[in-house]
Amino acid sequence: MKHLTFSIAILLISTLSYGQNINTDERRFISVTGSAEIVVSPDEIELEIVLKEYTSKNDEKIELSTIEAKFNSILKRNKIDNKNVIFGNSDYYWYYWWSYRNDAYKQKKYNVKLNSSTDFLSLVQDLDFEGVNSLRISNTSNKELQKLRKEIKIEALRAAKEKAMYLLESIDEKVGKVISIEEVPENQNYYWRSNENLISNVSISTNSSDNDIENVATIKLRYEVKAKFEIE
Repeated sequence: MKHLTFSIAILLISTLSYGQNINTDERRFISVTGSAEIVVSPDEIELEIVLKEYTSKNDEKIELSTIEAKFNSILKRNKIDNKNVIFGNSDYYWYYWWSYRNDAYKQKKYNVKLNSSTDFLSLVQDLDFEGVNSLRISNTSNKELQKLRKEIKIEALRAAKEKAMYLLESIDEKVGKVISIEEVPENQNYYWRSNENLISNVSISTNSSDNDIENVATIKLRYEVKAKFEIE
């Protein structure tokens, strides 16, 4: 019986000792989320264009070589450098080889990079012929994106503090020192306007600079920051 009592006493002492070592933060705090966003016009876009053979109204099969010749003349007329025209991509060559052996109507995919010197709407109108099977914007970019990301994150943190301030002021309290700052992962924050087809790609913008590509869907950046502040 004495041995059992002694064991229980040791266990109790150990538990109390462990509990005393736990660092409990008893500070009063407020936890808020701040967000900020910006919309910018792209200064570079990438078009994905698929050329495909077809049968004319006269039941004549229009060969891919004929379509490519017209396509290349359109690019030249729109002053697009050949170095900005890439045939397909790394995962397309197998399909290209397979389609050439099996498809009745052969096709090719091109990626064309455009910058602010390109009249986007004029190019799209020129490419509106039957040999172009599909055309979509596969990517948009702006050379200032990295700088803009930093600025938006700062604004999001400022917004978090401002939110904490007016919430606490409503109950006659004040914001103290920051306890923690948590950045929401980027893949949950910034996004691009989706481009499912050519119609959704084209939007008229009146706030573009000289370096922007006009009449192209804009880029939207949005960030959230979680912050915890002491309550004084």
